[in-house]
Amino acid sequence: MERLTHDIIRTNEVRKMLELKHIAKTYKNGVNALYNINLKIDQGEFVYIIGPTGSGKSTLIKLLDGEEIPTKGKVEVAGINVGKLKHSKVPLYRRNIGVVFQDFRLLERKTVFENIAFALEVINVPKERIRKRVREVMNLVGLDDKGNSFPQELSGGQQQRVAIARAIANKPKLLIADEPTGNLDPQKSDEIMTL
Repeated sequence: MERLTHDIIRTNEVRKMLELKHIAKTYKNGVNALYNINLKIDQGEFVYIIGPTGSGKSTLIKLLDGEEIPTKGKVEVAGINVGKLKHSKVPLYRRNIGVVFQDFRLLERKTVFENIAFALEVINVPKERIRKRVREVMNLVGLDDKGNSFPQELSGGQQQRVAIARAIANKPKLLIADEPTGNLDPQKSDEIMTL
């Protein structure tokens, strides 16, 4: 039985950050999104996974963040079998990872500041620390002046930077991004990749 704590991913104890063993994912409609995928990524590695549209990249991300479970095989992140996590433990697991989704998944009724803060509120970070950290990440992604703006008032590139800021706000041990620079100009892409 796995025992989870707030800090379930202890990177100082684990050299292998994630491993996929013979992963397959078949959806109910019969679509085989992934078949016999094997991958090992060590702590500190920076990895790109590229492929054409429909090749399963987004499905892979959903497997890593616990949104989907594999039809076959094993998804392990820092020794945790993600596919075997109880539904109630998935939010605890997600506290240790940051995900930038291709569709951003911003909350339309919340400002930029509130969208980023939300990632910290759900893990019970004290309000003063939230204010400080949100300002830090807004500065990192170049959105200092957009804190009171709503997502629909932003360009696609700005929305993407909000999603990135939200993903890194809790200083995750694992950052997963689905086309993190897809809507950014080349200069902003370079700046984001250095983060």
